[in-house]
Amino acid sequence: MKFASPPPPSVALTRRKDGSIILRCPLPLGKVAQSLAHVFDEQAGRAPDAIFMKQRDGAGQWQSISYGEARRAADGLGQWLLDRGLGFGDCVSYLSEPSIQHGIAAVGVQRSGAAIAPVSTAYSLSAKDHQQLKQCVSVVGAKVVIVDDAERYAAALKALAAPGMTIVAASGTVDGLDIVPWADVIATRPRQELTERMNAIRPDHIARIIYTSGSTGSPKATPQPHANLTITMAQNKALGLMEFDDDPPQILEAMPFSHIMAGNFNFNNVIAGGGTIWIDAGKPTPDLFDQTIRNLRDMAPSYFITVPLGYTMLCQALESDADLNRRFFSRLKYLGFGGAVLADDVKDRLIALSIAARGEPVPIFSFYGATEYLFGTLKYWTGGSTDIIGLPLPATDLKLVPMGDRYGMRVKGPTLMPQSGYIGAADQSASLFDEEGYFHAGDAVRFADPDDPAKGLVFAGRLSEDFKLDSGTYVTVEALRQSLMTATADLVSEAVICGLNRPYPSALLWLKGGCDPASARRDLETRIERFNADQKGSARRIGAALVLSVPPSFDHGEVTVKGNVAQRVVRERRAADVERLYADPADADVMVFEPALRARRTRAQGGRD
Repeated sequence: MKFASPPPPSVALTRRKDGSIILRCPLPLGKVAQSLAHVFDEQAGRAPDAIFMKQRDGAGQWQSISYGEARRAADGLGQWLLDRGLGFGDCVSYLSEPSIQHGIAAVGVQRSGAAIAPVSTAYSLSAKDHQQLKQCVSVVGAKVVIVDDAERYAAALKALAAPGMTIVAASGTVDGLDIVPWADVIATRPRQELTERMNAIRPDHIARIIYTSGSTGSPKATPQPHANLTITMAQNKALGLMEFDDDPPQILEAMPFSHIMAGNFNFNNVIAGGGTIWIDAGKPTPDLFDQTIRNLRDMAPSYFITVPLGYTMLCQALESDADLNRRFFSRLKYLGFGGAVLADDVKDRLIALSIAARGEPVPIFSFYGATEYLFGTLKYWTGGSTDIIGLPLPATDLKLVPMGDRYGMRVKGPTLMPQSGYIGAADQSASLFDEEGYFHAGDAVRFADPDDPAKGLVFAGRLSEDFKLDSGTYVTVEALRQSLMTATADLVSEAVICGLNRPYPSALLWLKGGCDPASARRDLETRIERFNADQKGSARRIGAALVLSVPPSFDHGEVTVKGNVAQRVVRERRAADVERLYADPADADVMVFEPALRARRTRAQGGRD
């Protein structure tokens, strides 16, 4: 299948006297819709029998709903909310994974004027005390909570139950709770007032609330007006990413709707194209990826987006099954990734697989964004290294503020959250924006080629995680962490870099499952010594390391909803372990690599090391 290619990379650059740089995309934005609900109705009117979503039932069979059927259900939900007095300024929380019901709710809630707030399932199913869940629901003042399976979410619902809150469930009951059946809700007959409410939607009315991952503390409620959603659709249309000729896009969705990629990019753009979302219960983990492969045997995606680990697992499956490989690439326009750098060898394997399947390489694009501004940059062209995060999208401006050999990145544009900031977090919102209204992204970037800005930007670390040693030398935490993880890949599952105002960087480590602690320590000492020998500069060498036996805690914020370890939270909660890394003399469990400290330990041991 042939597709129209995206435009070549282009950027307008303005250099200011203070050294800062403004980057803009010169491409026009194009037409912007009134709301996602209006776009959905256009598709339902144009092709009511087209399939909107598909999902396997308990017996493993695909169940589907058409655009026409979904519109009738969304109308019922919208009217039901109106009948209960909900509208602009109100919020409905949704606790479950991607599902047909969740998709209907995402459209139906907006019809009433209210906003939908999908909450990560980890706060309901992985947490023990549900404190973060209660915070997510209470801070937005949710009057209605919807779940797919009440019994599965029973503990979470009991933690949330309060006077004035209504719980809706697609199935199941919970002792002691009054639960309204989903079927009754969507059966509500819509009236003229629902149409009038939809017509009253303004671009600045809040449509969705997405929570930050909690990497810098508790999750924060980020309001997304209707303009954020509709302009994102216009941006991707301007870049040609959603042009599939006369073949409506088909995607396999494994990511949660509480994430901007699934809940905004995929969901909104597939609706704009009149396509189908196939729900995937699989995940890029050893236990669940087989479900993804099973689903890929039943459908051929129009585009495919996952994390780099997912591509490693996908390559293994496609390389062992030529028929699956041909099917996977048969209608694929592009592959996309974000969240981490795609390894060169994985990129090469994907290109080789696509050539074997259809005689030409598939384009591989990278996405960079955040909850607060959706997508800041996108690499929508072929060529260049996999660490390039792209250039600004149409209507999005970037301000690059010089910081040594890097630039601090700031973002401004119509997909940016309102200047009022996070909901219910005035103190945390006070310093989000600079004097010109640019959002402090908290990330650093470099030009891939300083002499040719059109070749894109390269991610250069999280500024909120970086720190200075007592010598004043900056430690770029993510770069150091990634290098250390690569050097110890078969032994270490995660690493936290320490060293603020200390003489050298150190690391708290967790071993992978199945590792023998004693032999792993010996291997780690050898690996880290070799790693240090290859590094240039004190900010790139590990001075001490300590293997921790107690895993990072989700309930205490050490693990985010994305599964990442929150560096700052771990350092604060495990301050005693950080102190052990710098104690002199160091205790026996600490692996010491800093030369002076190691020499003192050797002398104390009578010359033995």
